[in-house]
Amino acid sequence: NIAGVFYFILDILSTASMIPDTNLLNELMTGEGGDGGEAAGTLKAGKTSRAGAKAGRVVKIVRLIRFVRIFKILKMRKQNMDDNEESDVGKTLEDKLQDEPSKVGKKLTELTVRRVIVIVLAMIMVFPFLDDPESFIGETEFNSYEVKKLNDLHIMTDSFNATGNITQTFFKQQVQYFASSTDIKEIVYMKLNNWDVGITNMWVKEVTSRHLMLDDVGEISDLFRSSDARIPESSITSVCDVEPANGDCGSFAYYNLKSQNQAASMMSLLKTVVIVIGLSISVIGFSRDAETLVIEPIERMIKLVKALAENPLASLYREKNGGDEGFETTLLETTLEKISSLLQVGFGVAGAQIIQSNMSSGGDLDVMIPGKKITAVFGFGIMEEFTNTCSCLEEEMCTYINTIAKIIHDNSVLYHGAPNKNIGSAFLLVWKICEGVLPGLRDLRDASSPELSDGQKADLRMNMGCLSVGGGEKERVLRPYEMVDSSMIGVLKMRIDLMAANGAGGTLEKFKKSQKIVDYYEGNFEVEMGFGLHIGWAIEGAIGSNYKIDASYLSPNVNMAARLEAATHQFGTPLLLSGPFCNELSPAAKALCRKIDVVTVKGSQIPLELWTCDLTNYDTEAAGMILPQFSGSNENREQLALDFERVKQVQKDFDQEFKATFEEGVEFYVKGEWDKAKTLIDKCLSIYPKDGPSDSLNRVMERADFTAPKDWKGFRELTSK
Repeated sequence: NIAGVFYFILDILSTASMIPDTNLLNELMTGEGGDGGEAAGTLKAGKTSRAGAKAGRVVKIVRLIRFVRIFKILKMRKQNMDDNEESDVGKTLEDKLQDEPSKVGKKLTELTVRRVIVIVLAMIMVFPFLDDPESFIGETEFNSYEVKKLNDLHIMTDSFNATGNITQTFFKQQVQYFASSTDIKEIVYMKLNNWDVGITNMWVKEVTSRHLMLDDVGEISDLFRSSDARIPESSITSVCDVEPANGDCGSFAYYNLKSQNQAASMMSLLKTVVIVIGLSISVIGFSRDAETLVIEPIERMIKLVKALAENPLASLYREKNGGDEGFETTLLETTLEKISSLLQVGFGVAGAQIIQSNMSSGGDLDVMIPGKKITAVFGFGIMEEFTNTCSCLEEEMCTYINTIAKIIHDNSVLYHGAPNKNIGSAFLLVWKICEGVLPGLRDLRDASSPELSDGQKADLRMNMGCLSVGGGEKERVLRPYEMVDSSMIGVLKMRIDLMAANGAGGTLEKFKKSQKIVDYYEGNFEVEMGFGLHIGWAIEGAIGSNYKIDASYLSPNVNMAARLEAATHQFGTPLLLSGPFCNELSPAAKALCRKIDVVTVKGSQIPLELWTCDLTNYDTEAAGMILPQFSGSNENREQLALDFERVKQVQKDFDQEFKATFEEGVEFYVKGEWDKAKTLIDKCLSIYPKDGPSDSLNRVMERADFTAPKDWKGFRELTSK
């Protein structure tokens, strides 16, 4: 506790300040003695007295501050006792908050008090020397020794040889003793009553060269400025024993005060500089405290709001300063960060426009803003056996769903996507490609929309791309096909992680071992999910009212992704891909897929190809190979494009002869040559008897006795979801 240390040191100084009051030290400070006689002793005693007065002032202030500290402690104790005795009954929360002083206010007061104490002590210790600098630059006034000794010499001149006790030799010794004394200033001119100036000057020069000792008093005005003795800037001052009637002294001396007056002027200037520096440091210190405790947190909060207005999905992480814990400004800042993060989590990518619009405007809250058209890949996933598992797990159902949601959401973000909706057992995932409609993308509801070649689409999309960080820290521009590839690989990674979570030591193992689950499924329960992927336009925006909104996507293309997932049961595969989706894949990614049927669905005027991507390798090696790679350091890490030489390891054990045979069989099926198609599909079933798409195609042809209808156009109607 820094404040505690400060006041502890102050208490030590306060206690130490009582030491000068001891008799021994007091005698040492004011004791008499020395070689200068009674007058010199008086002079030294005067200096000691002044030094003691300075020290006494410091001592009194330190004790006063210590007394204030003790008084403050006693007052705080009394206040705490009164607070404990008072009852909070009848007080509202607002009253209690008003009664309680803020921690920021307490801290600012504490810092201000400490700085004021230090400044006051520093000024009290320094200013006495600046106000009375005689202790180290010499006296600027005449001391009693100079006046008394000169008066003694004058008396000696009157009594010279009058009694016979004062001889010329004795008088000469007294003059030389006076001139050689270190307690007097430089003598410029000295005239003793009834004595020739030349003789006294000769005597002085015999013992010391410190004095100027002019022979003519008129020379003073040529060498020095004439001024009054009581004016600080005067250079020459005279001392007389008595004020004569003719305006002159019988004995007098001029002293050179030039160096003392210059030093005194410098000390005055230094005092001004010290005051300016002290005030500047005080202002900086006080301003710094307010800036650290109040202004900087407010600026960070404003910066946070601006960052959300510019990029609603930006990372809000910042390093925390542990020393600010508990302050109201820190609490407010942390709360704002949490609320902003909750906005990001609650609204997601679809609500970014809502956040941006309201954060950047100064008006009232407006969540019912118009939607906008975007193009994206929509993924729809549903947990199997949801109703039964919900009945079995009961209170644990939320934890069960959230465990699965972590797998789904983590992988969607890792592969440049974003979770949108969680509706019980269903998850809606979005890989946003661009605003507006992607050039060259056919609309299943518009038969007149042209089908462009890969080259034509590449020309239209030459400069298109979207920024994404994925699992990295640095944004990278992804071309449309990269986003489509990432969505499919992300779903494959979800399936691999779900398989691992079902295994021993997996995150779903504890739910599988639930007694009700074991009893209901007789120990044969596995968490499984079906997925559907489709690409198309949608309207991104807020749905609801001012009471409750959901930021989501409205489009037949979203419904198509849900239809595809529902159809996974019919085709016996956990993943169905639409033809438009596969047409947007890169060649390397499309090579992992196989077409399994051509159908029409309600509301579609264009036949829809159905594809799937087989996942045959679920081991840890495959999970590692499918993970994205990064470049750069951890702080500037950039996610690289997918390497399909690594990704294709997920089909390491997949029989390529089976795939070629199946694709050939599907082509005969589309052409209406079902007899040839049957032969090839039967061969596929002999290789993989549990292959769902082969079995589905075989059942469709079997219902028509393996003969294509006369009106066969290469597709059939998908009668069930």
